[in-house]
Amino acid sequence: MKLNDLKLIGFVLLACLSLSLRAQEGLEIARVFTKYGNAKGVTQVELNGEILASYRMDTYRSLVFEDVTPYAREIEGCLEDAVRSSQVRKRQLVNQSGILQSAYLQLADVRRKGRKLQRYLLFKRGGKKKATLIYIEGRLSEKELMDMLYKKP
Repeated sequence: MKLNDLKLIGFVLLACLSLSLRAQEGLEIARVFTKYGNAKGVTQVELNGEILASYRMDTYRSLVFEDVTPYAREIEGCLEDAVRSSQVRKRQLVNQSGILQSAYLQLADVRRKGRKLQRYLLFKRGGKKKATLIYIEGRLSEKELMDMLYKKP
């Protein structure tokens, strides 16, 4: 591979990373996605294209932690930071014995390319030590999101 080809690939990767980070602008949680997206025991999912469009989303990023224990304090701190900010329009937090079990944050809308987009940040602990963190941005309403989350298989 030529040096110019490597430079071009590096530029494209950097541009893609900056676009996904821009989606979470103003949120500390963006750091968690960047820092732990490729960590051992963590599965990162980013959707694009027709899948996103079919759900009226522009951005979908998730991290699934096999063992959230080493990351829990930082994730909870970032979620608390979001709650304290002026970014959160609606929130639901569930704590059990002082441990955050789930969080639903509907964030302030943003404008991108002349369109108003809704933003959501979700966190849920699963069985044992598993947990999932999700960031969604798009035109889907809260009702559409709830229907999607609680749809029976």
